[in-house]
Amino acid sequence: MNLINNINMPNRLLLVWQSPEGTERNRFVVGEVCLDEKGYVFRYLVDTEQFNNACTEGFVCYPAFRKTTSQEYRDGVLETFLRRIPPRKRGDFGKYLQQWRLAAEIEISDFALLGHTGAKLPNDGFSLINPFDNVDAPHEFYIEVAGFRYQGVSLEGIAEKMIVDFVSEPDNQIDPNAVRVEVAGQKIGYVNKTQSAAFNRWLQHYSITACIERINGSTDRPLIYVYGRVDFIAIEKAVA
Repeated sequence: MNLINNINMPNRLLLVWQSPEGTERNRFVVGEVCLDEKGYVFRYLVDTEQFNNACTEGFVCYPAFRKTTSQEYRDGVLETFLRRIPPRKRGDFGKYLQQWRLAAEIEISDFALLGHTGAKLPNDGFSLINPFDNVDAPHEFYIEVAGFRYQGVSLEGIAEKMIVDFVSEPDNQIDPNAVRVEVAGQKIGYVNKTQSAAFNRWLQHYSITACIERINGSTDRPLIYVYGRVDFIAIEKAVA
């Protein structure tokens, strides 16, 4: 089992909403949580195409911030989102960290923990994503492969510890920033689109080594998680 010993402090987290059952189950970035000189602030990204598309598919607001979508919220922002993950004082908190491949002795802020785990609950469709803004080498990550169940790939040929490659798709007609995930030369899905800009940057300037770390979920909705490292490119590789 690979365990992460250090997590960079993010400068913002994106609030993602997934449309409910009976729809196409699309995911949209609808807000962001940032840390500034006054503390944590939450705002809806109302002037974006994703926010407008989310509203078309039924998005109204995050339940704790329902007064209006046009204002910034500052009171109790971090505490509100921390209700989505187990409290640190729980006796099994160490197991929770291990589930997310975090070392028991890791020093990680609450804000970084929210972004690393996604802070998902079973039924409300919300998650928090770290877009890895301004994150450079060296860096470790643990991410879910997006869109695996739409690739027509059998789990029979996929196992933990298999090497994973990331490939930019600048000719992708839907998303030119897309980064596909490959195992043994076979596409198994994509990097979450909110993190694809970071992966494209890493692929240009650094080396990425990764493997399948965990496979779980249900038969209908299997989940594949990847552990990886972003490192400075070896001198011999850079010269070549």
